[in-house]
Amino acid sequence: MAKVKKQPRPKAVTPKGFRDYFGAEVTQRTEMLQTIAGVYHRYGFDALESSAVETVEALGKFLPDVDRPNEGVFACQEADEDGKGDWMALRYDLTAPLARVYAQHRNDLPTPYRRYAMGPVWRNEKPGPGRYRQFYQCDADTVGTASMAADAEICAMLADTLEAVGIPRGDFLVRVNNRKVLNGVLETMGLADEGQRDAVLRT
Repeated sequence: MAKVKKQPRPKAVTPKGFRDYFGAEVTQRTEMLQTIAGVYHRYGFDALESSAVETVEALGKFLPDVDRPNEGVFACQEADEDGKGDWMALRYDLTAPLARVYAQHRNDLPTPYRRYAMGPVWRNEKPGPGRYRQFYQCDADTVGTASMAADAEICAMLADTLEAVGIPRGDFLVRVNNRKVLNGVLETMGLADEGQRDAVLRT
């Protein structure tokens, strides 16, 4: 009688770049997120909870390489009868889902639309010390206005939020970046092609 080879038990290890959270850590994070949400509410921002999975089309222009949709994100292809289903990916930030939600529901949303979102995001990147493949983001955006008052409001709200979670004013510095400045630098360099610009920005 032939012996059946025993299959080795799989190792109980956390996947690389991920970690487990226990009791006190989970409680503290929940309380911190509630505190942050309280500040966002005081500023008049509405909560939005969107899907953890988006189509690669919705994330496309944000991906590091559109020809390899699983590069930088955790992606899979939906199986259909022809084996040519849509590519879907775990969200890697909370801004790309907002763009999709606003495009899809803009007729039903107020103008400007002020929303906040909190939750885990995933990035298929090389992990390092303090850098994980799954982490939480707390995001707030105003859509549908060109007023600089909206940007100033975000800065003020950020400062109030940091204070609310225990970081005294004076112990942090809010830096403001404007993509138009960077675009101007790229134009001066002679990079008019959008593909070239994207390559430089990714680098």
